[in-house]
Amino acid sequence: MQKAVFIGADPQVAEIVRLGICLRWPDVTPLIATTGTGGLELVKEEKPDLVLLKPDFPDKSLTEVVRELREFSDVPLVVLNHQSNDLEHVTALEAGADEYIQLPCELSELTFKVWSLMRRTGSRKSGKAAEPLTKGELKVDPSTHEVTLGDRKLSLTPAEFQLTYLLVKNSGAVVPRAEIEKELSKAGLAATGSVKQHIMRLRQKFQDDAKYPMWFANVPGVGYRFIGGQASGRGWSNGFAPMNSKRKAA
Repeated sequence: MQKAVFIGADPQVAEIVRLGICLRWPDVTPLIATTGTGGLELVKEEKPDLVLLKPDFPDKSLTEVVRELREFSDVPLVVLNHQSNDLEHVTALEAGADEYIQLPCELSELTFKVWSLMRRTGSRKSGKAAEPLTKGELKVDPSTHEVTLGDRKLSLTPAEFQLTYLLVKNSGAVVPRAEIEKELSKAGLAATGSVKQHIMRLRQKFQDDAKYPMWFANVPGVGYRFIGGQASGRGWSNGFAPMNSKRKAA
């Protein structure tokens, strides 16, 4: 049985974390400690697969807890905090935290970032680095969750990034809608909008034309495919649409 430890005195945040874990990973047992000392002891005893902490415990500072934890464990560690403090953010990461998430945030964003962290650390432990995907001027980096198009860094939501990564990884092949929904659901992102809406927003950010796509092509009744920045005959194999045909934009 896998375990996740939350360290923090805020019962509301603790409940959000517990709910997110139970919904996204029903086989994971959430454990809660309200003090820094108690949290460190709990991590030593239970050897969890994930630790999340909110630095509102009364007995230790954030840096103390992170550094003391790193003395005996390399467990994936996420810091949650309501304050927008760049210095604390940097200090927490330098002390050994893997991720810093500013609250409030959507539950889907929290579960996505935790899922991404678990995937990155899993790859790191297995010795397999997450390789960036490059298609022409497009680069999708799963380790940093950044997408760059030429000299532009695109600002994507977690669902949009996951969708881009899935389509680029399967470049040229049609990815069924059901498969896309399944992947978004696995990442805890199923409730953030329909696949069609995500595609529409991606096209806006890629400056892609729905009628004559260069990046994301709709296969009516089936799904979508990444066509790699090529006009691809404006979506038709011979460069022209059949006479009297009507194409549906996604």
